[in-house]
Amino acid sequence: MPTGGAPPTDSQAHALVDALWAHATPECGMEHIRARTGPDGIGIVLFIRAPSTGIAQAKAGRLVTDTLASGGTGTHGYSVTLHR
Repeated sequence: MPTGGAPPTDSQAHALVDALWAHATPECGMEHIRARTGPDGIGIVLFIRAPSTGIAQAKAGRLVTDTLASGGTGTHGYSVTLHR
């Protein structure tokens, strides 16, 4: 979710997807990402290959948190709320 107050744009959602792909390693098991903008932020859905739902959720949480913590292009001004 953007912390600056203005609703996100589609180009910001694309930049966030690009940043997530850039940080995904083979160990992440990432297969696909979907992102949508809304008045409250950017919702992303990560499709992660893993032996269990719990492991997939942990991998997704680490990837998103690490990507935003990197401070790279497309990651500035966002916070994370994980829904399981």
